[in-house]
Amino acid sequence: MGYSQAQKAESRQRVLENASRQIREHGIEALGVADCMRSAGLTHGAFYGHFSSRDALILEALEHAVSQSEKRIASLATGSGKRGETPLQSIAEVFLNERHVKNPGNGCALCALAGEARHANPDVREQLTGYVRKLASRIAQAASSDSKDGGLGIVATIVGAITLARAVDDDKLAKSILSASLALVMTQDGGAR
Repeated sequence: MGYSQAQKAESRQRVLENASRQIREHGIEALGVADCMRSAGLTHGAFYGHFSSRDALILEALEHAVSQSEKRIASLATGSGKRGETPLQSIAEVFLNERHVKNPGNGCALCALAGEARHANPDVREQLTGYVRKLASRIAQAASSDSKDGGLGIVATIVGAITLARAVDDDKLAKSILSASLALVMTQDGGAR
Protein backbone atom coordinates (compact mmCIF):
# COMPACT_ATOMS: atom_id res chain seq x y z
CA MET A 1 0.00 0.00 0.00
CA GLY A 2 1.48 3.35 -1.09
CA TYR A 3 1.49 6.59 0.77
CA SER A 4 -0.83 9.44 -0.14
CA GLN A 5 0.60 12.87 -0.84
CA ALA A 6 -0.87 14.05 2.48
CA GLN A 7 0.90 11.24 4.37
CA LYS A 8 4.16 12.00 2.60
CA ALA A 9 3.83 15.71 3.45
CA GLU A 10 3.07 14.85 7.08
CA SER A 11 6.11 12.56 7.25
CA ARG A 12 8.31 15.22 5.70
CA GLN A 13 7.04 17.75 8.24
CA ARG A 14 7.92 15.39 11.11
CA VAL A 15 11.43 14.93 9.71
CA LEU A 16 11.88 18.71 9.40
CA GLU A 17 10.64 19.29 12.94
CA ASN A 18 13.01 16.64 14.30
CA ALA A 19 15.99 17.84 12.27
CA SER A 20 15.26 21.45 13.20
CA ARG A 21 15.17 20.60 16.88
CA GLN A 22 18.28 18.40 16.65
CA ILE A 23 20.45 21.01 14.94
CA ARG A 24 19.44 23.61 17.53
CA GLU A 25 20.15 21.20 20.39
CA HIS A 26 23.35 19.56 19.17
CA GLY A 27 24.62 21.59 16.21
CA ILE A 28 24.62 21.16 12.48
CA GLU A 29 27.44 18.64 12.28
CA ALA A 30 25.82 16.39 14.89
CA LEU A 31 22.72 15.80 12.77
CA GLY A 32 22.58 12.15 11.78
CA VAL A 33 20.17 11.12 9.05
CA ALA A 34 19.40 7.70 10.54
CA ASP A 35 18.66 9.12 14.00
CA CYS A 36 16.58 11.94 12.57
CA MET A 37 14.49 9.56 10.49
CA ARG A 38 14.04 7.18 13.42
CA SER A 39 12.93 10.09 15.65
CA ALA A 40 10.34 10.96 13.00
CA GLY A 41 9.07 7.37 13.03
CA LEU A 42 10.49 6.56 9.60
CA THR A 43 13.18 4.27 8.26
CA HIS A 44 16.56 5.46 7.09
CA GLY A 45 15.68 4.17 3.62
CA ALA A 46 12.78 6.62 3.36
CA PHE A 47 15.15 9.59 3.59
CA TYR A 48 15.81 9.95 -0.13
CA GLY A 49 12.09 9.96 -0.84
CA HIS A 50 12.01 13.30 0.97
CA PHE A 51 15.44 14.93 0.53
CA SER A 52 18.20 14.78 -2.05
CA SER A 53 21.00 14.91 0.54
CA ARG A 54 21.88 15.56 4.17
CA ASP A 55 22.84 19.13 3.23
CA ALA A 56 19.41 19.65 1.68
CA LEU A 57 17.81 18.41 4.91
CA ILE A 58 19.97 20.76 6.98
CA LEU A 59 19.00 23.77 4.87
CA GLU A 60 15.31 22.94 5.00
CA ALA A 61 15.46 22.22 8.73
CA LEU A 62 17.17 25.55 9.32
CA GLU A 63 14.57 27.29 7.16
CA HIS A 64 11.87 25.57 9.24
CA ALA A 65 13.47 26.72 12.51
CA VAL A 66 13.83 30.29 11.25
CA SER A 67 10.23 30.30 10.03
CA GLN A 68 9.02 29.13 13.45
CA SER A 69 10.99 31.93 15.13
CA GLU A 70 9.69 34.55 12.70
CA LYS A 71 6.08 33.49 13.31
CA ARG A 72 6.61 33.53 17.08
CA ILE A 73 8.13 37.01 16.98
CA ALA A 74 5.39 38.39 14.75
CA SER A 75 2.78 36.97 17.10
CA LEU A 76 4.51 38.47 20.13
CA ALA A 77 4.82 41.88 18.53
CA THR A 78 1.16 42.05 17.51
CA GLY A 79 -0.21 40.61 20.76
CA SER A 80 1.91 42.64 23.16
CA GLY A 81 -0.58 45.44 23.74
CA LYS A 82 -3.16 42.98 25.03
CA ARG A 83 -0.74 42.00 27.80
CA GLY A 84 0.20 45.57 28.65
CA GLU A 85 3.72 45.19 27.26
CA THR A 86 5.49 47.01 24.49
CA PRO A 87 6.33 44.91 21.43
CA LEU A 88 10.04 45.02 22.26
CA GLN A 89 9.41 43.93 25.84
CA SER A 90 7.35 40.94 24.66
CA ILE A 91 10.05 39.84 22.24
CA ALA A 92 12.98 40.46 24.60
CA GLU A 93 11.36 38.60 27.49
CA VAL A 94 10.73 35.53 25.34
CA PHE A 95 14.34 35.47 24.18
CA LEU A 96 16.02 36.43 27.44
CA ASN A 97 14.65 33.86 29.86
CA GLU A 98 15.82 30.66 31.51
CA ARG A 99 13.42 28.47 29.54
CA HIS A 100 15.01 29.59 26.27
CA VAL A 101 18.48 28.97 27.69
CA LYS A 102 17.62 25.45 28.86
CA ASN A 103 15.66 24.42 25.74
CA PRO A 104 17.71 25.32 22.67
CA GLY A 105 15.86 22.74 20.57
CA ASN A 106 12.68 24.79 20.80
CA GLY A 107 14.35 28.20 20.68
CA CYS A 108 15.89 30.59 18.24
CA ALA A 109 18.10 28.99 15.59
CA LEU A 110 20.39 32.01 15.55
CA CYS A 111 21.00 31.80 19.30
CA ALA A 112 21.70 28.08 18.99
CA LEU A 113 23.92 28.16 15.91
CA ALA A 114 25.69 31.53 15.89
CA GLY A 115 28.90 30.11 17.33
CA GLU A 116 29.23 27.29 14.85
CA ALA A 117 27.88 29.13 11.81
CA ARG A 118 31.26 30.55 10.89
CA HIS A 119 32.33 26.96 10.12
CA ALA A 120 29.14 26.09 8.23
CA ASN A 121 28.73 25.90 4.49
CA PRO A 122 27.93 29.11 2.57
CA ASP A 123 24.24 28.21 2.15
CA VAL A 124 23.74 27.90 5.92
CA ARG A 125 25.56 31.20 6.50
CA GLU A 126 23.47 32.89 3.81
CA GLN A 127 20.28 31.68 5.45
CA LEU A 128 21.37 32.86 8.90
CA THR A 129 22.49 36.20 7.44
CA GLY A 130 19.03 36.71 5.99
CA TYR A 131 17.49 35.87 9.35
CA VAL A 132 19.77 38.34 11.16
CA ARG A 133 18.59 41.08 8.80
CA LYS A 134 14.90 40.20 9.21
CA LEU A 135 15.19 39.86 12.97
CA ALA A 136 17.04 43.19 13.31
CA SER A 137 14.39 44.90 11.21
CA ARG A 138 11.54 43.35 13.22
CA ILE A 139 13.20 44.30 16.50
CA ALA A 140 13.89 47.86 15.31
CA GLN A 141 10.19 48.09 14.47
CA ALA A 142 9.25 46.69 17.87
CA ALA A 143 11.52 49.25 19.53
CA SER A 144 9.81 52.02 17.55
CA SER A 145 13.19 52.88 16.09
CA ASP A 146 14.16 53.88 12.57
CA SER A 147 17.67 52.67 13.24
CA LYS A 148 18.62 49.35 11.68
CA ASP A 149 21.85 49.59 13.67
CA GLY A 150 19.77 49.73 16.87
CA GLY A 151 17.99 46.55 15.83
CA LEU A 152 21.31 44.87 15.06
CA GLY A 153 22.67 45.91 18.44
CA ILE A 154 19.68 44.40 20.19
CA VAL A 155 20.00 41.17 18.19
CA ALA A 156 23.70 40.99 19.09
CA THR A 157 22.89 41.59 22.75
CA ILE A 158 20.23 38.87 22.79
CA VAL A 159 22.30 36.27 20.91
CA GLY A 160 25.37 37.04 23.00
CA ALA A 161 23.41 36.83 26.24
CA ILE A 162 21.87 33.46 25.36
CA THR A 163 25.23 32.12 24.19
CA LEU A 164 26.94 33.19 27.43
CA ALA A 165 24.10 32.00 29.68
CA ARG A 166 24.34 28.58 28.02
CA ALA A 167 28.13 28.54 28.32
CA VAL A 168 28.52 29.19 32.05
CA ASP A 169 28.12 26.50 34.71
CA ASP A 170 26.73 28.89 37.33
CA ASP A 171 22.92 29.30 37.31
CA LYS A 172 23.08 32.52 39.31
CA LEU A 173 25.52 34.03 36.82
CA ALA A 174 23.38 32.85 33.90
CA LYS A 175 20.32 34.55 35.45
CA SER A 176 22.35 37.72 35.96
CA ILE A 177 23.44 37.67 32.31
CA LEU A 178 19.82 37.39 31.22
CA SER A 179 18.46 40.08 33.53
CA ALA A 180 21.29 42.54 32.77
CA SER A 181 20.83 42.00 29.04
CA LEU A 182 17.06 42.44 29.31
CA ALA A 183 17.58 45.70 31.18
CA LEU A 184 20.05 46.88 28.53
CA VAL A 185 17.71 45.96 25.68
CA MET A 186 14.81 47.77 27.34
CA THR A 187 16.79 51.02 27.39
CA GLN A 188 16.27 50.98 23.62
CA ASP A 189 12.47 50.74 23.84
CA GLY A 190 11.08 53.79 22.09
CA GLY A 191 7.56 52.40 22.55
CA ALA A 192 7.71 52.40 26.37
CA ARG A 193 5.04 54.46 28.04
